[in-house]
This record gives sequence, structure tokens and C-alpha cells, in this order.
Amino acid sequence: MSEGYDPVAWERLRRQWGLTVLTAVSVAIVGYMFLSDWWTRRHGIQWTVTAGVVLTYELWLLWRYLDQNRCESAGLLLDSLGIATAATLARGLLTAAVAGFIVLPEPTGQTAWLPAVLYVVAVALDRVDGRLARQYGDTTMLGAKLDLEFDGLSLLVAGLLGIVYGTLPLWYLAVGLARPAFVIGRSLHRRRGGAVGSIPPSTVRRPLTGVQMFVCSVALVPIVPSTVSIALATVAMIPFVCVFVRDFHSVVQGA
Repeated sequence: MSEGYDPVAWERLRRQWGLTVLTAVSVAIVGYMFLSDWWTRRHGIQWTVTAGVVLTYELWLLWRYLDQNRCESAGLLLDSLGIATAATLARGLLTAAVAGFIVLPEPTGQTAWLPAVLYVVAVALDRVDGRLARQYGDTTMLGAKLDLEFDGLSLLVAGLLGIVYGTLPLWYLAVGLARPAFVIGRSLHRRRGGAVGSIPPSTVRRPLTGVQMFVCSVALVPIVPSTVSIALATVAMIPFVCVFVRDFHSVVQGA
């Protein structure tokens, strides 16, 4: 363990991680029962398996960064995940639920709104978790890590679903793959002995991410024509991808 390790706090965090696992399993079971009853058992299984893969990855991220549930790198380990991180984890559950629809036929009727509603609520939680952290003095390194990872994951999931539905162009996949490509590229550069610097500060990075979430939300709304969402996505993705390219170039230069 790192500096500031508290065995009591760590044990409480492990229990909260376990409760999060049980919550994720419950969500998967409820989703399976709903889709099996409304659609078919096969559709329920397909949704559960796909959502389960995303949930497993999110739970792994939570476990990986659990020791960073502290205000500062040298601060004491906090014994509670807090309300802000709980909101972030709820966003992760909703993202996994949306991911389950990627392998299913596009729903019809009133149920066609379900993926859009799930994703819009997830985006709303993304707007809320940061405010909760500041309001309750709950800002932690763990929360910041999960927020960043879940941002990239949600864009990948919603982008893939929009492409499957034909409401987003294939090239919009560049938005969802931007962060994975950045992380892999930086890692490969470091392994080859290249210098790696810090990501430069930016006042547009976060707003541009919010724009992409808005684009994905619009694309998943059934009543929005695909011509509109495709055009909007094409225009919106250009500055977003350019910022990632700029950041990668700055990082591999090794400041």
C-alpha cells in the first residue's frame, strides 16, 4: 500500500466495493428479466453478457484505483467512497446498460426511447458528480480517475450504438477510440524509451467532451432524423479529435 495506508479504512472500502459488485449483479439480473419478459430469453442473455463485460471492466477500474480514495497523493485514505463517487458509479451502471443494446436489434415503439433515456440520465449524472464533490468536500483522486475513464467509455459505447442504429457515421468511432488510442500510444512510446511529458492544460477539453455527449444523446433520440445527427456529429468531432492529436503530440515530446 502507498503512504497514508489505514487498514480500517481499506477494509471499509473493500466492503463498499463488494456492495458495488452486488449492485452491478442486481442491475444485470433486472435487465435480463425485463428483456426476457418483454422480448425473448435470447435477447435477455445477449444484453446481459454485453452489459456484464462493461460492468466487469468498470468494477476492475474501481478496484484498481481504490487506494486513491484520498484528497491528495500523500493524504490519508478515506474510508467512504462518498456521494460524488457514488453518482459516478451510477453513471457507469447506466453506461453498461446502454452497451447491452449494441448487440440487440433496434427496439421499436415506446421502448425505442429506452437507450436514449438511459444515456441522457448518465450524462446528467456526469454534470452532477463534480458539483457534489465540490459541495460536500468530496473531491478525491479516485473520483477524478473514474470520471475520466467513464467519460471515454460512455462516448465509445454511445458512439458504437449510434453507428449500429445508423444515426452516427462510421468515422465518428474516432471519438470513442480517441482516449484508448492516446493511452496505448503513450504507453508504446514510453516502452520504446521515448520521453513522456504531462498533458497540457486546456480550457476546451472538458467542454468538447460535453459537446460529444450531447451529440450522442441527440443521435439516440428516435425522432431525430439520421441526416441531422450525422451532420452534427461530423462537425462536432473535428475539434475534439484535433485536441487529442495535439495532446498526444505534446505528451510524446516529453516536456
